[in-house]
Amino acid sequence: MLLKTSSSYNQDIRVFGGFWGPKLFVNGSWQSGPYIRKLWTSAFKKFGIDQLLNIQTILVFGVGGGTVIDLLAKHFPTAAITAVDIDPTMIAIAKKYFTIGSLPNVRMIQADAKIFVNKESKQFDLVIVDIYIGPKIPEFVSSPSFLKNLHALVRSGGFLVINYLRELEYQAKSDALRVRLRALWKHVEDMNLYNNRFFFAG
Repeated sequence: MLLKTSSSYNQDIRVFGGFWGPKLFVNGSWQSGPYIRKLWTSAFKKFGIDQLLNIQTILVFGVGGGTVIDLLAKHFPTAAITAVDIDPTMIAIAKKYFTIGSLPNVRMIQADAKIFVNKESKQFDLVIVDIYIGPKIPEFVSSPSFLKNLHALVRSGGFLVINYLRELEYQAKSDALRVRLRALWKHVEDMNLYNNRFFFAG
């Protein structure tokens, strides 16, 4: 184990070393590593994210170990990526133990996503929502107000991707999320993979 710590937002944060690089384990749930990379790689392939053109500005909510940020930087090497996380400890860990600290076009901001979406006036070509507290997703992620604010942050012709869950109580919540997305975007797709349900809107 490379690190064991906690923060005001996460009680149990661990970084493990390994042959495939460091892995992040938070509150009983993996938040980076081969499994998380497989999830996002599958979602990118399903929705054709890596085939999108004219992606120059990207906004990511949820830093974690930076798996999705690393993938985005590889697919869109000239794009400016803004990554937002409420927990400064997670940002510090991402910079020290993972690749994000060395990526030239990534800017990390410590902020509450709920507040950020209300204050940010810039629009983005691609917005990614990957907000977890351990194995849970905060209630606001699927709320009509948050989704409406996200819609305002996506430029005309841009895209939104949300990494959500679909098991137990999240089955009904994910169905409700799809309905709310379809009320805001003309085109909405979703994909089930293991315990996750990914949404793509544009």
